[in-house]
Amino acid sequence: MNTHGEYVDEAVVGGDRPVRRTRFVVLAAGVIALVAALLGAVAAPAAAATSVTSGAAASSAPALAAPSPSGTSTPVPQNQLSPSPGNPTTSPVGRPVQPTIADPGDITSGTVRFSGRGTAGHAVRVTGPASTGSGGCSATVQDAGAWSCFAPVRSGPGQVFTVSDRTAPDLGSSRAPASDVIVPPTVTTSRPTTGPVSGTGLAGSTVTLSVSGSTTDHTATVGRDGRWTVSLGGAAAGNGDARLAVTATQTASTANGFRSDLRSAASAPVTITLDRTAPAAPRITSPGAGDRVRTQASTVSGTGEPRAVLTVYVDRAPVCRVDVPASGRWSCTAAGATLLPGSRTMSATQQDAAGNFSRSSADVVVRVGQPSAAPSGVATGATGSGTPSGPGTATAGASGSGHGTAGAHGGAGSSGTGGSTGSTSSGSGGSGNGGGTAGAGTGDGGRPDPRGLGWSGPAGDWTASTAYDTTVPTIQAAFSWRTVLVATAVAAGFLLLIAGPLALVGAAARGRLRNPFSALLGRNRPHAERRRADDLLPTWASITVAVLVVGLCTVLGVGVSLEARYVRLAIAVLLGAAVLATTIVLSSRWAAGADRDTIGFRVSPWLVLAALVACGVTRSFDLSPAVIVGAVLVPVGRPHADTASLRLGRAIAAGARSATWRSVALLVVAAVGWVLHSLTPGSGFWGSFVSEFAITLCVGGLGAVVTTLLPLAGSAGQSLHEQSRGRYAAIAAVAVALAAAVYSGAAGTHVSPVVLTAVAAGCTAAAVASTVWLRVRRDQTA
Repeated sequence: MNTHGEYVDEAVVGGDRPVRRTRFVVLAAGVIALVAALLGAVAAPAAAATSVTSGAAASSAPALAAPSPSGTSTPVPQNQLSPSPGNPTTSPVGRPVQPTIADPGDITSGTVRFSGRGTAGHAVRVTGPASTGSGGCSATVQDAGAWSCFAPVRSGPGQVFTVSDRTAPDLGSSRAPASDVIVPPTVTTSRPTTGPVSGTGLAGSTVTLSVSGSTTDHTATVGRDGRWTVSLGGAAAGNGDARLAVTATQTASTANGFRSDLRSAASAPVTITLDRTAPAAPRITSPGAGDRVRTQASTVSGTGEPRAVLTVYVDRAPVCRVDVPASGRWSCTAAGATLLPGSRTMSATQQDAAGNFSRSSADVVVRVGQPSAAPSGVATGATGSGTPSGPGTATAGASGSGHGTAGAHGGAGSSGTGGSTGSTSSGSGGSGNGGGTAGAGTGDGGRPDPRGLGWSGPAGDWTASTAYDTTVPTIQAAFSWRTVLVATAVAAGFLLLIAGPLALVGAAARGRLRNPFSALLGRNRPHAERRRADDLLPTWASITVAVLVVGLCTVLGVGVSLEARYVRLAIAVLLGAAVLATTIVLSSRWAAGADRDTIGFRVSPWLVLAALVACGVTRSFDLSPAVIVGAVLVPVGRPHADTASLRLGRAIAAGARSATWRSVALLVVAAVGWVLHSLTPGSGFWGSFVSEFAITLCVGGLGAVVTTLLPLAGSAGQSLHEQSRGRYAAIAAVAVALAAAVYSGAAGTHVSPVVLTAVAAGCTAAAVASTVWLRVRRDQTA
């Protein structure tokens, strides 16, 4: 019993542990016995019956246990495989069994080994899902009852492979568990390349390209068409040639129905040639300078790089194209083009197998006209008659027949008959037949009509390329350590030798120089004499004027002629200029925030002057890529009923926030244009059109940013420099470095370092002179 204040334990001596252990043992033994009984009840029917198909009765013979080999593929196919030591060496005689197939597991190679069991001596066939096109394989069951074969497979999730007995089809078939299959991608690039490498793979998967000797992997997503492209931007140092061994793998995604992100084995190594060196300029050897050539079927010959594609131009118009043979000597005939009489300039460019464009050859000035008369004598010629189709002239034959096509070029004159020695005479405007003797004849006129459009042959080719889109390098071709060093050096030089001195000049000239455009723009009139409509044009009108100015300066600087390809170029340039002008409008209004209604836009006369100077410099020195100021629109204060709103709009338009947003927006558009140009194939009408549009965004945007960042009075650069020099230095460095990367490609016309040094020296001298002048003025006023 328990007494007050005492503690007495009435438990069994030894504690509760022995009692609890006994209960636990009894409970565990009961559970084990129950599980064993259930397993025995389930396994008994399976052990007593064999697996049968439709048409095969169940029997009491024991079933053969199917092995479970691994699904890993063997690199070299084997036609005969010896059974493993643990498998029985004989199968039941006289009792055909249903063929079985082992689980191959997830497959990551293009060839897989299937195996299983079947009736000895029977032929079995493995087939894959028809949706993926996976091939099958056939095998003969060995005496031990085992079979195996190798089959090609294709990528796809949840593929089920089936084996059937071809000898006894009534035995039925068996199916393996579903397997995810991802095979290595294929590298299809075989020609030299400037950086892009292409191939095929499973749509939606991620391809990883590895370069031998490099730790950097390049990835891309396979498109819906099953194609992928990656760029070897930093695979080789410098811009020279290199031979690289590459392999590729692809990783499937669960988004495409795979159970996991399954990665394939590596593809077979492929050796590609990386060629970033532009070919040398071709050479025209015939005709020579000052030679006289025919108006039609002129033959041009010269030397070039073997296996390059060479194009001959007459006054910047393509007249013929030829593949340079292995000997390097080429010749092509301008059979489809009619040359206008007079002095013409011939040149040639070539593009190597990797896509690099050469510089233009040395110009050859020739005289185009009718050939001189042949020696006396009757030349053979056909007899014919004709009726003129309209007024004008047409081209006479070189020699022989005096027959011509009236009105073929909008010309006058009737076709006549008779033999001639190549001389021509005027034809009548009426219909009828003409006759002639040796040395004379009645024929069509001998000069092409200079008013004719001449869009026959290559001149009417809308797909022909222009010099505008052949010298701007792609990102993959321009990226190298050399480009990084050049861009960094140019950016630093701009800040120290150009921006800094110009900031001093702007500070010295502030308030001391009168705007020369004031009288032209009507700002000398009193406010009472001006109407509200005179202050600003509507935004759409300002954008239209700005686009026309930029488009006109660009096409005049590049140099155009009345050909189809230059019409395409003009449309692309106008579209790019419209995007740049719209960028100025949207960024300025975004920067103004809630006060965007106080902002208007006008065409800056200073930027128009800069665009004209860039046009003249590009045209005079034949610069390529062209120097373009792609935006001449600036924000200003919009006149309202009260003066306070006008002043607010002017302050916002001239502020650092607006300047920052405009500069950053133009930089983004320029970068997008460069990326679009790098991704666009430069062939065909749409490829050339998109490339020219992208180049306008890139080159025009960079030209506008660099021009407006010059710290002159009233510019965006002055606002940024005065209020935040750190922000100005960052934006200016990025803009100039990007421009240097675009303009420092292997092709194109590069500005001489002497010219750059002279510009920097001039800016420095101007800064020194301004500083001295300010000090002298202060001393005089003091």
